[in-house]
Parts: sequence; structure tokens; C-alpha cells
Amino acid sequence: MQDPEHGPDDSDLDTCAAEPIHVPGAVQPRGVLLVLQDDVVVQASANLAELLGPAPSDVLGLSLPAVLGDDAAAALRLDDVTEGGPLADGLRRVTLDGRTWVASTHRNPQGAVVVELEPLVDQDADPAEPYRTAYTVLAQAATVGSLDDLYDLTARGVREVTGFDRVMVYRFDEDHHGQVVGEALRPGLDPFLGHRYPAADIPPQARALYEKSWLRLIHDVASVPRPLVPPLLPAGEPTDLSFASLRAVSPVHVEYLRNMGVGASMSISLLRGGRLWGMVACHHVDGPHTPSLEVRAAAEALASGLSLQMVVRAAADDAQHAREVARALGAMVRAEDDPVAEAVAQPGLLRILGVDGAVVRTGDVTASVGLVPDAPDAVVEAVRRAARPRKDGGTEPVYTSHDLRLEHPELAGRLGDVAGALVAPLPDGDLLALFRREVARELTWGGDPHAKTVDRDEDGAVVRVGPRQSFAAWREAVHGTCEPWSDHDVRAALVARRTIVELLYRRSRPDLGAALVLQHSSLPAELPTVPGWELEARYRPAEGGSVGGDWYDAFELPDGRAALVIGDVAGHGLPAASAMNQLRNGLRTLLLEHRDVATAAAGLDRLARTLLTDDMATVLVGILEAGPADADGVAGVVDYVCAGHLPPVLADTHGARFVEVVRNPPVGAMRQAVRAGRIELAPGESLLLYTDGLVERRGTRLLERLEDLRSTVGLTRDLEVIEHKLAGLESDDDSTMLMITAPGRR
Repeated sequence: MQDPEHGPDDSDLDTCAAEPIHVPGAVQPRGVLLVLQDDVVVQASANLAELLGPAPSDVLGLSLPAVLGDDAAAALRLDDVTEGGPLADGLRRVTLDGRTWVASTHRNPQGAVVVELEPLVDQDADPAEPYRTAYTVLAQAATVGSLDDLYDLTARGVREVTGFDRVMVYRFDEDHHGQVVGEALRPGLDPFLGHRYPAADIPPQARALYEKSWLRLIHDVASVPRPLVPPLLPAGEPTDLSFASLRAVSPVHVEYLRNMGVGASMSISLLRGGRLWGMVACHHVDGPHTPSLEVRAAAEALASGLSLQMVVRAAADDAQHAREVARALGAMVRAEDDPVAEAVAQPGLLRILGVDGAVVRTGDVTASVGLVPDAPDAVVEAVRRAARPRKDGGTEPVYTSHDLRLEHPELAGRLGDVAGALVAPLPDGDLLALFRREVARELTWGGDPHAKTVDRDEDGAVVRVGPRQSFAAWREAVHGTCEPWSDHDVRAALVARRTIVELLYRRSRPDLGAALVLQHSSLPAELPTVPGWELEARYRPAEGGSVGGDWYDAFELPDGRAALVIGDVAGHGLPAASAMNQLRNGLRTLLLEHRDVATAAAGLDRLARTLLTDDMATVLVGILEAGPADADGVAGVVDYVCAGHLPPVLADTHGARFVEVVRNPPVGAMRQAVRAGRIELAPGESLLLYTDGLVERRGTRLLERLEDLRSTVGLTRDLEVIEHKLAGLESDDDSTMLMITAPGRR
């Protein structure tokens, strides 16, 4: 029997997945495409003569100035072309034969330069107008109250910029099925809001392209593609058009759109960490629709900005949910003498996590509560072996199944009333397993997802797979499954796992308790009061409560200025906490005595070289001098010394940027004169100091994580949300943040 939650049976869709859509050898006819290697044209689209005059064969071997003219070629700046989508190197307006064209350039994965030219439909169009509309919508995003409101604003905003009849916002689940969560449409169209679309609608190679090339326009579903001339590059290989705006459309996708009654379409990818989490889909019903490259660029900028807002808003919701779960678990788990498994496996756990049963195993003790299968170990092992791992902010994966009978028929006799399971492994072979009973549900699909068309030859082999013929709402009753394990459910389980691990660590390692006491005693009990300014700080230990050498400090100096410190001693446990405490106390004394950051930093360096020869530490120490904004709009200045530390982030209402700091070697290695710098803060600006535990993550480049931090701080200055989005629910390192905000923030 087909599993409705998993969508259609995809076994026959390998034919679609194998289609080489990145090398179609043709383009959509709304513009012309030229391919250059070694500064000469080696391919041209067959419609060159139709749109510009010369035949493709006449331009082969010519330079771009010889084809377009010196002025137009110079405007394209081919020497600066980089790899990426058609909007990566910006858009240029050029004049050809008295008409205005919009041109874009990029370098494809083969190293060839791709030039795309589209005639401007409205020759009098103001290129700035779509951007003004986009920025107006982005400004509205700051006032919306929920994720659903953001989805709705995104759909309305993109429709306002582009003029499509229907704009939908899709959100994908962990199995890549999509659901319409926001929609704006012209009067007279049937709404698709809430409809689900199976993962098979976007084959794997199309999904990969959406993650590379973020915007895709099909201006006329009925148009005939124009081939490239000649069909292959000089080396004999087809041209990679992954990033080409004019790339021809897969015939299967054309049939899909025709079956939907769509005349033109556009899609904009919504990404999180480089992965596709959603999509803005635009449909035009009444024939072709060709928003200009400039309009498309504005729509892409709008959708990208709103996507970041959605990600941050989701992180804020997740942080609130995680905090509520952690608070409830902390209030429930009180018995210090009971085995950890028995202390956790209580009826309250089921209510907190929204499950029907649980098994907790720590060491030799296994405890259960509520609805559990007859053979929990067999169920746990089957789920871990077969399920796709989900991290959702954790350092180690969890495994979920919502339909145990379908996925593991050999266990049917042992499940009882259990329909689904979530397994969260713990260190040393321990585990937390959660169970749910069956819940009957009804799903609304955009057409029957099982009704694909499959053509077979006389031997029964698949020769062609086509899309379903109807996209009318199709409802399906679902039985035998539990309520699906949402991202919220996974993160709540991670909070529970973290609680259990911390309990185990604290009971098994007395030195950890000493380190925790030392760590917390080193953090200021309260932050100083600077009239009109906001000071906030946040510290979180690593997974399991493992204490590292992070610290922050803030206190008032005798002259009324405020000292600001953030630092990090390498390592974990009591030695790191002890070294951190010595550095923290030493720096406090030096700042109170000298009231100068350079002198205090030099003294700290001597202290480290003398007493802490085996320890490595970085620090950023500053002194804030606040005052009323002067004639230059400066509300305060921070004189600082950066000793091997990561640069702070400066944020205002328009975004965030990293401060170009004056750098010094780490503490203990500054064998030359200490160099100080100054940061000026305008009214309403915030300065964020942080440690590397916030941004370092195994398997991810540091530069990518720093960019994630910058974009996040540009959207929110809530430290809990920043921590939740960057560090997740579990981290191998402790993380610390200290933020100051000048008066005047709106």
C-alpha cells in the first residue's frame, strides 16, 4: 500500500531524475545568449539573427566588441566576470540598434563566459522602481507578528513587484514534500493555500540547480526553444547552462505547467545554510509574462531578504519553545539520588514533549513511562538503522519514523498501539526513545500525487514518465501513522537529551561541578548602568554542561566610563576555567589601576607569559565612553585592544557589518608594542562581542558561519535568538556574547 505521508511511489521517476537539465543545448527565445572562450564567441543562440541581425555562424570566432560594438562590450566588463548566477555580476543596460537591452554575464562551471541579452519590454521603465517597491516591503517585515504573516507578506510583496497572477510560498518538510504556506492571487482564481505537493515534483537534479541558481523565469510555456549554434563547445562537450537565465525548460516541466493551466512561471529559491528549505512560485494564467531582468533582480533581493527574516523568526520561535521545554524539564527533574533514567522517565515528560510514551536508558538502568512497544530495543535499533538522521541544531542526530508498521513490517506484532518513534542516542550507548500512537489525519494534495503518467514499451520498461493531469484539490485519509515529528518535536527532544547528558556529567564528574562554580563566579552578577545605553550578555556552556574558558566582563571604572571584556582560554574543564579566572581577575585589576586599554592589555600579556605559560587565550578589551551624540552623529566611542580575537559586529537598522579591527597576537604572544583601535557608535547602533563557540561548527567553513552571524545580527539583536540560530541546541564548545546598544534605537 502506498504511504500517503511519503507521497507517490518515486521508483518510476528515475527517468525524470536522469534528465540532464543543466545542459539542454538550447535557450528560451526571449533573449540571446553568447558563449565566449579565450575572448571569442564559440557559441550563439539560433535566434541571434531574429533579435539582433547577424546569423550565429557570422559571429563565431569574433570578439565581443566586434559583435556588440565597443561601448556595449565595455559596459559588460568581461575582465571582472565571476562564477555564479546571471545576477552575480550585476545588470547592465546597453544600447543595440537604437533599443535598450538588459545584459548579464557570468562564468559557467566550465570556465566559459556566458553573455545574456534581453530587450527591455518597457523602454521607458525606471530601473530603480522595482527596488523601491522591494525595500518598502522589506521595511514592513519588521512589523509583522508571526511566521504566517511573513509568508503572506512575501507572497504579496513579490506579486506587487513582478505582476504575476498568483504567487505562492512553499515550505518543504524533511522528506522534501512542499506545502503552500502563503499565497497572493488575482480575483477569480481558486486558492492553493494549504495544498501539498509531492517531492517528486522537483527531481533531485532540479533541486540541486535551485540551490545554485536562485531565480528561474519561464516567460512563455508555449514558446519554442532556440538551439545553440554549434551544439557543442570546441572541446566537444555540451555547454553547462546551470546559471543561465535563458536556459531552456525541461519538456516534462513544460507539460507539468500546461497541466496546471499556467502560461508563464517564475521561481525564487529560499535557502537556509545553502540548502533549499522553501520556494516562492509565481504563476501567470493568461499567456506569457516577462518581467525584466531588473524586476527579477529586485524580486530575488526581496525574497532573499524576507527568507532571512523567516529563518530568524523561526529561530526566535524555536528559542522560545526550547526555553519553555528546558524550564519545564528543570522543574520536573529534582530527585538527585534517583538514577537519571528514573528521574527523567516521569509522566510529566510525556506532557512536556507531546508524546504518548518514553524509554530512557542510562548505564544499567532502563526506565519507561506511558505507551511503549513490547520490544523497545528492537524498535529503537530498526529506526536507527533505517531512518534518515535529523540534526536540527544538535551535535548528534536523532532518528524518526511516523509509520513503523509500513517501514518495519517485521515489528508489527511487537508494536501494540505504537505507530511512530523518535530515537535520540546518548553517549556511551545510552538512549532516549519517544513514542506516539496512531492519529487519523486528512491531507490535501495539489492533484492526486499517485496519478503520474507512465509510458512503457512492449516489454514493460519505462520509456517516459509524465506529470499528473489534474492539480485540483485531492484529499487523502491517512491511517496507521502518528502525528509527524516536526522540527519543534525534534528540538524538544534535543533539549531533553541535553538535560539528561548534563545530569550524567554532573553526577559522574565532581570536577565539573567545581569548574561550573568557578565559571559562574567569574561572570559579573550584574552589568553596569550606562545612562541611555543597553548592555546585555549571554553565556552557555558546551553540551553536557562542559565548561570551557569563555568569559565576559563589564564594570564601571572610577572615572565613570565602562570596561567591556570578552575572552576565551583554549580547552575545557577545571584547568581552562582556572586560567580564565586568573586572566579575568588580572585584567580587572589592570583596568581599574591604569584605565587605559593598551596599558592593561600589555600587563595582561606579561601576566600570561609569567604565570600561564601553557595556556592559549584571546581577548577583546574595550572602554566605552558614552555621551550625547555630537555634531558628527557619534553617541559614544569604544577604545579597544583585540588580542587574537574574532572581530566584533556593528549593527544598525539597515543591517550589520564586521568591524575592521586593529589586530594583535593572542595573550602571551604580544612581544611588541600593543596596538589599540577605536570604534565609533552612532545613535541606535549595537556592538556585539562574541567568542568562537558561537560560530565554529564541525564540517562548516568559518567564513560561512561568520557571514551567517553577520546576516542574523542584521535582522535581530536578540541574543537568545542569535545563539539559537548560530549555536543550535547543542554545541561542542561554550559560547559567550556581550552587546552594547547606543541610545536612539528604533
